[in-house]
Amino acid sequence: MRLNINGALLALLWSISLTAAAEQPFNDRGAVYNPMEFVRTIPTGEGAYTLEFRNEEESYFTNFLVTSEGVVVFDPLSDSAAWVYADLIEKYAPGQPLLAIVYSHLHTDHIAGARVLRHRFGQDVPIIAHERVLRFFQRRQVPFIDLPTKTVSDQGAVFTFGDRTIRLHYLGYAHTGSILVPEVPELRMAYVCDFASNNVVGWTDLPGIDIDEMLSMQRKTLQLDVDTVSFCHGQPDSLNAVQGQLDYFESVFKASQKAYQNGLSEDQAAERIDLPQYRHFSNYDDWFSGNVRAMYRWAKAKHQD
Repeated sequence: MRLNINGALLALLWSISLTAAAEQPFNDRGAVYNPMEFVRTIPTGEGAYTLEFRNEEESYFTNFLVTSEGVVVFDPLSDSAAWVYADLIEKYAPGQPLLAIVYSHLHTDHIAGARVLRHRFGQDVPIIAHERVLRFFQRRQVPFIDLPTKTVSDQGAVFTFGDRTIRLHYLGYAHTGSILVPEVPELRMAYVCDFASNNVVGWTDLPGIDIDEMLSMQRKTLQLDVDTVSFCHGQPDSLNAVQGQLDYFESVFKASQKAYQNGLSEDQAAERIDLPQYRHFSNYDDWFSGNVRAMYRWAKAKHQD
């Protein structure tokens, strides 16, 4: 998910970050990028923890796994989050090494904090990501993003860390073409980021998203043999939450397609369509009309094809 942050909040978080100045080795744009506040820790399985953070727009959730040999981290978020993340790892796994950092995909708001964790636990901590993440940042050269050291193709991969197995699934290209879905079979759990959330509407007008592919990825997720799904937006739940997200998008598409077929303009559709059964979804008031616009355009494009 992409991010908009106003200058006032950046200034505020920068001032707060100075309290950790004795440890803070970074003095660049990344140090104040995507500022977050820690909310809570949610145990999600034996040795598995979900952490909730929040920026000015929404909640972010991320995860770490304590194995018999050390800790594996998924999506270290931003610098401000990662300093807290490191403290929590040391709280729940005192003295344990950080075995790996796994990037779910290439969006910087989910991965920028890797350099903080490596500063705390060792610069040689491997970073695992889809091969397109590495290629993307080799071209873009974002100075506050640590590059992956191990890459995974569209075929996916399996890693073993102590008594835990991590299967990395590539389910489709809808969101950046670089998303990996980690599955931990011993815990019957998976981590899903951005292409599906738990009771959260899609981000604004779903920029750059192939909607058919996104829905296909959600259907493939439903085929995973897991009981628990941890999301990067929305608290952990069962696969029923993924089904709920699929049902939501299909409902928005159906309503938007009907509006197009009835001759309504995109503006009229965005103004008139309301789905009361989903008003409890986070960010409904802010982003639902954008979701309608995205689905209206998709319905129009499919009709023209």
